Amino acid sequence: MTTEFDDLAQNGAQNEDELCRDIQMSLPDAFWALDYVERYKFGRFNKDFALAEDGRAYLFGVVEVPLLEEAGSFTWGVWAEVPREFHDAYVERFQSELAEGMKAEGTLANEVPSYDDAFGARLEIVLHADRRPSIRILEGSLAKAQTEGLTLEAHRALDEVLFPPEDEFDEAFDDIDGVAGVPNEGRA
Repeated sequence: MTTEFDDLAQNGAQNEDELCRDIQMSLPDAFWALDYVERYKFGRFNKDFALAEDGRAYLFGVVEVPLLEEAGSFTWGVWAEVPREFHDAYVERFQSELAEGMKAEGTLANEVPSYDDAFGARLEIVLHADRRPSIRILEGSLAKAQTEGLTLEAHRALDEVLFPPEDEFDEAFDDIDGVAGVPNEGRA
């Protein structure tokens, strides 16, 4: 079975040292989708915790996807929706030895580029005393990538999705000519 990365992979001239190895999601998608004022009303958040007024609780953590032909891993900084009790326990034990090894199941609270089935995927989150929580995805294409690793070809394809060439970016603006008061004239 081929992945979306295999379908998108191209033999670009990129050196593997220039490829992105880390993407961080700023907020859970439930917060991110809202405008500035609605986000404020929806709940509270910082870089590690988020709590919605409706009781949904989130923790920021790290999904590591091993790189097969390069040293290291590709790291996704994502949000996990977790039980409120687990969230609150971590808040009380944050950056202490008491947090080390605490585990819970939850769901992925972000869409992840090139992994169309990632949002809502089941996961296991493990807390640590001295670093961000680690996340193991339990189902879907991101789980498969996390288990099997990312080839250099797939890494290049992911980089293309995350950072399309400028001419594709310009074409995207051509498609919205006049939309939302953004005329095409006068842009470089």
